Amino acid sequence: MERDQNFNFRQPLVTASGIILGFVLNFATDLVRQDKKGGLFSISILVATLIGIVLLVVSLYRILDNRYDREHADRYYTRTLNYVLAGGIFSFLGALVRMTYTLMIP
Repeated sequence: MERDQNFNFRQPLVTASGIILGFVLNFATDLVRQDKKGGLFSISILVATLIGIVLLVVSLYRILDNRYDREHADRYYTRTLNYVLAGGIFSFLGALVRMTYTLMIP
């Protein structure tokens, strides 16, 4: 099996995506158990967190998928990295809105 020059980026992306996804899933579990108020803040937290989870799962799939075009591996891994970063950003935004919401509502 022939390796492209970006093959060494796969393992760090898998590790980072998996760790972030684990934290986000733990956050989502706590959110579902504790937040019973509903409202605009709760919906925005839920949407941001779900988008983050979906993007992180898609990025993990892309990282672990071996059926990509080896000639365009640079573009493939760049797009995958963008999915990882976007998933982390959306997840962080969900957590940030949750922290703001918790400070505003006693």
